Amino acid sequence: MRVLDAVLRAIGEELAVHPAERGGALVGPRGVSLVTQLVPDPEGAATEASYRPSRALDARVKALEREDGLELKGIVHSHPPLLDAPSAQDAAELAEGLRRNGHLATYLAPIVTRCDPGSRLAPHEHALSPPGSKVSFFGAWRAGEDHAAVRPLQVTVVPLLRDAERLARAIGGEVGGVGLVDVAAAGDAALPAARLLAGGLELLVVVGDGYPALPPLVLATNADGETEQLELGWSLALAEEDRLAAAVRTILLPPGPYRAAFGPRGGPALTADRERARLAGWGRLLTRGDPAEGAARLRDALFARSAGLVSAALRERTVLVAGCGSVGSYLAEALARSGVGAFALVDPESVEAPNLSRTGYEVGDLGRAKVEALARRLLAVQPAVGLSLHATALDALGPAPLDTLVRAADLVVAATDDPAGQRLLDRFAYARGRPALFVGLYAGAQGGEVVMSVPGRTPCYLCATRTRGALAREGGGAREIDYGTARLRGELAIGPDVHHVASAAAKLGLSLLLAGSGAPLAALAETALSDGTPYLTTSTVPGYWFYPQVFGDTPGQHAYQSVWLTPAPRQDCPVCGDPSGRVDPLDVPLRGPRAASFAGVLRDGEPAGS
Repeated sequence: MRVLDAVLRAIGEELAVHPAERGGALVGPRGVSLVTQLVPDPEGAATEASYRPSRALDARVKALEREDGLELKGIVHSHPPLLDAPSAQDAAELAEGLRRNGHLATYLAPIVTRCDPGSRLAPHEHALSPPGSKVSFFGAWRAGEDHAAVRPLQVTVVPLLRDAERLARAIGGEVGGVGLVDVAAAGDAALPAARLLAGGLELLVVVGDGYPALPPLVLATNADGETEQLELGWSLALAEEDRLAAAVRTILLPPGPYRAAFGPRGGPALTADRERARLAGWGRLLTRGDPAEGAARLRDALFARSAGLVSAALRERTVLVAGCGSVGSYLAEALARSGVGAFALVDPESVEAPNLSRTGYEVGDLGRAKVEALARRLLAVQPAVGLSLHATALDALGPAPLDTLVRAADLVVAATDDPAGQRLLDRFAYARGRPALFVGLYAGAQGGEVVMSVPGRTPCYLCATRTRGALAREGGGAREIDYGTARLRGELAIGPDVHHVASAAAKLGLSLLLAGSGAPLAALAETALSDGTPYLTTSTVPGYWFYPQVFGDTPGQHAYQSVWLTPAPRQDCPVCGDPSGRVDPLDVPLRGPRAASFAGVLRDGEPAGS
């Protein structure tokens, strides 16, 4: 048998505070071993040594049975001190109660008495308020036609009122009552529920048989009448009395009034945008403040450790990152951590297990589009970051959408393993006057390069790297092309080597974004541009490529050397050459004809595809 703690409180308030004898009826949902309500009987015929239920009590119980689907579970009454068990007269009354209620297997007969405060209670006894009173539970079973066997009965107290009051204090609310509620998921059964009011919300806490070991159902209804279920975490490691308040407090962030938002469990609330929350993996929250303000505060905090080096102007900058692999993902995260305000991410691939060795991706990202996995990472760093996601190859975007992305960017980062894609970005970025970084790794990540392309000040990427390929092949630094995909083959390399090159690119990217801001970091890119050396090559191993010829016998030289190169433009370059000979990128096909097209022409004179 289970008994709501609200019933014990009512017994204390109605019976224990009055002289014996006094009584009432215990009722609960039909067919369920649960007591949910005390029906007081102040009109009962009582003396110092006896109690007989009144006709008024019988009428009230019958009305509850008829109108609310409840049934009588037994009679509780008080005894003088020390007489904490049913008397012979009580046993006779219990036998009569069983006879009249043939549907009951057990008829409850609790006895309320005074006791010494702090005295040890038996398993069938429970303390009441005021202190120094208790209730001793007994049950009657049929022991013949007109007899009842009366024995102590251990009951389970459901601490719903206690926990609801603790929750109300935690969220700045109040308990509106404890009773029964019909829940569709429970079939025809009515379940115990507590109603709370807090900051314009109504909470309904519905508990089942396993509570508090099992979590309750908590429904929140706002002022507009919209109801939602709160998705609770439920920790058995917490004390029973702390579980409900702790679980709800990770979703309701006081003080109210409460409004819907999203953020990590326990807060802060960071967005009202459901799709943004899905990308970030945030859950539903109810909070008072504007979530955008919380996200902005975290964004502003990113400048706390870089004050004087960078500028808050970064929050207004947008970076287009094409390629979200080991270089692009690292670079984007570094820029976001430095305060860059928005990113457009382009990559057609999904996260695979090998990616975990040198990216910020996690096991939970496996199978997820890289642009979404990276967006989740960036939102975890900077919740206010602007995002535009494109899970497609550059040449599949179409000329106009690609042009729009480039025009909207303050910096273009080309970090793809697709040489054709790098050339695409080169044409569009240069033609639209956008500075660009082209980041590449050499074979085995023994070295790498960061090429700055600034229209009007440097050659384009195509001119800058025109002779590098032949030199790299001669020196063993060229990466192989996968002729099945026309993309660069993935290199066997450790993450620190990849990130060494990406880290240099991140710093140069910040420097380009800060151009003209007066921030000290802006001088890094500006000096290289002014000196005509926008092409950074760097090594991760000693004695790399042509570096020994440059450094000769200079002492103190080992790995992590760098050489800044001076590339030369070609006058006939359609990207950066003589302006009269330049070609608008919208007039150039995004990709060359496929092999199938040539096959179609050779076969029947008509292209089979493009």
